[in-house]
Amino acid sequence: MASTISGIAYVRLSAPDLGRMEAFLEDFGMVKVHRDARRLYMRGVGEAPFLHVTELGEPGVVSCAYELRDPALLDEIAKLPGARGVEQIDGPGGGKRVRVQDPDGFWLEFVTGREQAARLSPRALVRGEAGESRALGAARVERIAHTAFATPQLQQSIAWYQRTLGLLPTDELYVGEPENVIGRFSRVDLGDTPVDHHVVFLLRGQRAGLHHVSYQVEGVDDIFFGYDHLAQRDYDHVRGIGRHALGSQIFDYWMSPFGQMHEHWISQERMTATSRFNHIRIGDGMSYDTGEKPPERFVKQATPMVAWQD
Repeated sequence: MASTISGIAYVRLSAPDLGRMEAFLEDFGMVKVHRDARRLYMRGVGEAPFLHVTELGEPGVVSCAYELRDPALLDEIAKLPGARGVEQIDGPGGGKRVRVQDPDGFWLEFVTGREQAARLSPRALVRGEAGESRALGAARVERIAHTAFATPQLQQSIAWYQRTLGLLPTDELYVGEPENVIGRFSRVDLGDTPVDHHVVFLLRGQRAGLHHVSYQVEGVDDIFFGYDHLAQRDYDHVRGIGRHALGSQIFDYWMSPFGQMHEHWISQERMTATSRFNHIRIGDGMSYDTGEKPPERFVKQATPMVAWQD
């Protein structure tokens, strides 16, 4: 049975200074689509009308949005307990949505009917007569890839996301005994169509919140010169550059000026509905990946949820 969703659409954060967030996201590799007194919309080089929304308010996370696999599913989502009903999306590209809360009270938006934008011009891959082999400037964000959430009720959240979004389990992490599960990666089920290693990672934590939001870059070089660009501007670097062994993913993590972790990401492994589900034993502090052991603040990261401002 196919998933309810085809992928992730955007994340909606909150910050007290839209101008400062805009500067960070431009240096991170996004392009402004629209900004007014209340909201900032940013896009990547792909066809999505926007990938990132910042609401004016206290620092935090408001919601995460997923693209419905079939527009006809919108009415079914609207029947879920506590759903807000079908609403028009007030943002670039339009469309419709239904809002639902997960077991921790975190808002999810199920969206459909968004008008796609024209792709931005790709980076030149052939050196010109006056060119040189050095890329300067920000990375180029292609699309939003996944989010990770910390939750104090891991098994209940895993069951809810798998049931509501129609996800498949990809890899489950445990420490010590197999029963001591600390997290699960789950992916979209599109049958034989290859998909990312995960669209959601649920991680056991003392408090609920957004662990990070991940953005795929145009090419692996973007992660490296993106690092240089952000480091030269003294942004808060959290972890990387490194490689996640699961999913064969090259990563680099940065904190926004308001405590929301953003990842530059690119992956070499794809999954289908028949890909194997693995139980993986890891060490303390999530020490499984190649590279350095994750810092403590990476492991304990959880951006708090803030109230939706209607």
